[in-house]
Amino acid sequence: MEPFSMSSRLIVLTVALMFIAGFAFLTVAAVIEQGLTVASLLSAFILVLLAIGIVGALRNPPGQ
Repeated sequence: MEPFSMSSRLIVLTVALMFIAGFAFLTVAAVIEQGLTVASLLSAFILVLLAIGIVGALRNPPGQ
């Protein structure tokens, strides 16, 4: 199986970041509507973990 090329890694990174941005928008909208809750803090924490993990994994390919 051929490893991902740089362009496919960039496409996957872009799509993943779009999903994270969408969920971040929904989290901010919920905070505006309902105020800051434990659920919104947990959501923000999970979004940060996802963003760090996905960006780190896709920007640093495994060594050969």
